[in-house]
Amino acid sequence: MRKSRFILVVLFLLSSFLKAQEVQFGLKGGLSYSSVIGDLTDGLKFRLSGHAGVFVELEFSENFSFKPEILYSSQGFQFSSDLATIQNGGVVSDENDFRTNVQYNYLAVPILGKFYLNDKVALEFGPQFAFLLNQVSKIKNLDQGDDSIPENKSTVSGNFQLDYGGAVGLDIKFAENISIAPRFYIGLRNRLNGIGAPLQNFNAAIQLSANYSF
Repeated sequence: MRKSRFILVVLFLLSSFLKAQEVQFGLKGGLSYSSVIGDLTDGLKFRLSGHAGVFVELEFSENFSFKPEILYSSQGFQFSSDLATIQNGGVVSDENDFRTNVQYNYLAVPILGKFYLNDKVALEFGPQFAFLLNQVSKIKNLDQGDDSIPENKSTVSGNFQLDYGGAVGLDIKFAENISIAPRFYIGLRNRLNGIGAPLQNFNAAIQLSANYSF
């Protein structure tokens, strides 16, 4: 079944290349501001990371292009925990003693339609599929105060776990081959499947990319 789906995708992309009037390739990279939203996410904060990759733009008309991308995308979240709150049975303190940074490293494949609103601005939207490469967790004791002390770090394989959702954004052209692209992604796959409760949470990310086409 997976092989047949893969063959269908390849055939679709090949047919798109053949039908396209013009093909442009490009490089892109930028910042990502991501977290996890939904149930069991109280106290989670957005974390700043990055993304980079390649894209191809297949022009079908003056107003519409097909734009698949392949990206390395770092996402995740961070949160702080108060050791005094734990030790005092839930009595809230003003200080957080530990900061945990959870980083999800994905191989992401956005498959976007690009609609030109004018000569400079285009609207992009479509599905995105991402495969989890690994999960890196870092725990920092904030009471230590010495930046030379290493964080407690652990890495777990992602086993190419699938995440999927929708992406929407703009492509703003500043020069012939250079553009800036703000984008929002929301995951649609529940990350809490299988825990025995009707709970849901999803990946979310705001991205700002610089694109160079050639």
